[in-house]
Amino acid sequence: MKNRFYLVRHGKTKKQIGDPPLSIKGIKQARSTAKYFKLLPIQKLLASPIIRTQQTAQYIADVLALDVVTLNLLRERVNWGDDPNQTFDDFLAMWQRASLERNWQPPVGDSSYAAGERICKIISSTPDELSHIVLVTHGGIITDFLRNVFEASLLDNRLTNFSKAKDGSLIECSITIVDYYTDKSAYDLVELGSTSHLHEL
Repeated sequence: MKNRFYLVRHGKTKKQIGDPPLSIKGIKQARSTAKYFKLLPIQKLLASPIIRTQQTAQYIADVLALDVVTLNLLRERVNWGDDPNQTFDDFLAMWQRASLERNWQPPVGDSSYAAGERICKIISSTPDELSHIVLVTHGGIITDFLRNVFEASLLDNRLTNFSKAKDGSLIECSITIVDYYTDKSAYDLVELGSTSHLHEL
């Protein structure tokens, strides 16, 4: 059996601490992403509880006539503002260290490896009858998941300098498609960071 998962990064937001909503451009990205899914046989739509992912997911849900299922497992590795006393520079330094030292536990949030394993858990526990599932989540955790299950050489072959840029490779509302073979517990990378649906923006 094969289940197909569409991993969508949320639309663009303003750079601000906490839980910012989508910007005007982010809304346009979300609408274009919803159009992409309109003709696909999507059976379930899961999203992180953060505002930017909920808003992105709702545009997709409206097109597909599906409910958004909120999963805390899809939250980002860590968000700027989880520690209210942390400056952006301190947050960025912490994030970069976690990306390099993947098992390092930062003061707030999860390690890079642990965050990626959360997506693995969702995928491996999905029933066989759900063959097309959309996960609306964050660029960091998508990257963490990909680094957990695929070789760096494959990722770099699909998206130039992916492993070097790490978290900066997946732009807002890009779509990564992964097939999961339940009988073999094996993953296949179909698309990485596709933005063809955003070409008019």
